[in-house]
Amino acid sequence: MSTPIAASLALLSLLGTAGAQAAPTYLNGTNITVSVGPGTSPGSFNNTFANGATIAKVIDAPSAAAEEFHTQATHIWFTADQAGGGLELLFDFGTAYDIGTLHFWNYTSEDYDVDHIAFSFFNQANALVGTLEVTPALGSSPGIRAQDILLAAPLNVRYVTAFVSGSNRQVDFQNIGFTADVSAPIPEPGTVGLMAAGLLGLLSHRRWRRGAHR
Repeated sequence: MSTPIAASLALLSLLGTAGAQAAPTYLNGTNITVSVGPGTSPGSFNNTFANGATIAKVIDAPSAAAEEFHTQATHIWFTADQAGGGLELLFDFGTAYDIGTLHFWNYTSEDYDVDHIAFSFFNQANALVGTLEVTPALGSSPGIRAQDILLAAPLNVRYVTAFVSGSNRQVDFQNIGFTADVSAPIPEPGTVGLMAAGLLGLLSHRRWRRGAHR
């Protein structure tokens, strides 16, 4: 087999690998982490929050279809001191993902529910690549099911900041989860050059063979 053809076959193999997508992944406490961000407003962490020590329970839903029940042990309740304040959450996905859906288990009453979420998306280098604002619906009752919200998020996102707020200073919710695809790797410049050379070599080889048989 000639070198140009071998290079072209390698190119096709690389493209096929990059194009193949695994099933979407549900992101929760088993594969991502969450922490309280420094942008959290002055306020009260109430009796469910333990000054941030229990924040991991916001990502403990086992699936996007899980039903949550509102108890002291399951929900997060934060009260900002001033209007416009809220709770900042920092998510680390561990690798880059293309996020497709936000799953949000909101509180069931307008008195305490989350009214607004402001997202900031960052790539592997922690550079800002996009922002998005979401207005979630009230949670269902008595069992709270997730509202599935399509996210027009940028590609190759590893870190997400979510500023969660309520119109009356209250932030009460059960859970957050994401469904996403692992981002396709971006070829290195040297690899791109090799791929281009392989294609050019294949074209030249085919032209030479056609000329030789005339």
